[in-house]
Amino acid sequence: MKDLKPILAFLLAALLGIGAYLLLRGGQGKGGELPAGTAPVVSLFDPKDPSMKVLVRHLDLKTGKAVFVNATIRQSKSRFNQMKQAVLVYLEGPKSGDTRVPVPAGMALNEMYLTEQGTVLVDLSVAGVDPKGFGFYEEVLFLKGLIEVLSKNFFEVKSVRVLVDGRDAPVLSGHYALGTSEN
Repeated sequence: MKDLKPILAFLLAALLGIGAYLLLRGGQGKGGELPAGTAPVVSLFDPKDPSMKVLVRHLDLKTGKAVFVNATIRQSKSRFNQMKQAVLVYLEGPKSGDTRVPVPAGMALNEMYLTEQGTVLVDLSVAGVDPKGFGFYEEVLFLKGLIEVLSKNFFEVKSVRVLVDGRDAPVLSGHYALGTSEN
């Protein structure tokens, strides 16, 4: 009987764990499963979080010069989540009007990471980007804006490194050399 106590304790813990898992995933749709090809959405902020302003680099179409525009994100408890919100605001910025973000259509954020040394790794997907409409100059403007949205708003950021689909890549979309060494 003494030998059965650890086994019974393990089985009880396993049953409780399975029950908790089923309870937590129960609100995700029919059968608790997510539709194929979707990932669970993890919120970067609580809707009750106060708003905060970040600077985002836009291009003034009349003058051809860079201008910094205030954008609003939420002041979540996690600075990393604030950084990620700022990058998403940049990527999803205006594509029409007098000022625009120099982000090509189809550019998407796969993921972001922050190292202890202050390097932000921004993993981008360029699968939907038309390389014909995204030349050397556009890549430079895009990368400069991406770096500045992080470095001008978050003192923790010491360097930014761009990955393409999770890997070091020599170029973003065929023109501007990214470099693969750490600063």
